Amino acid sequence: MKRILFVDDEPKVLQGLQRMLRSMRHEWEMEFATSGQEALEILAKAPFDVVVTDMRMPGMDGAQLLNEVMKRYPSVVRIIL
Repeated sequence: MKRILFVDDEPKVLQGLQRMLRSMRHEWEMEFATSGQEALEILAKAPFDVVVTDMRMPGMDGAQLLNEVMKRYPSVVRIIL
């Protein structure tokens, strides 16, 4: 089962993704984070195969997050929404 972490600072976007991807729950284990910092904390606790992030977020933007993910977890696939 693939583990995918979705990151967006807008909770309604994350809720929409959860609803839209509900049919994939038997194939993917999905986690959702509302900031880059929260995403890094989640990644530190468990391995993920993919990180999908919004580009524009306050604090740490999507590019900064994916750059940090690349340094710390080079095997993780990184995608910008």
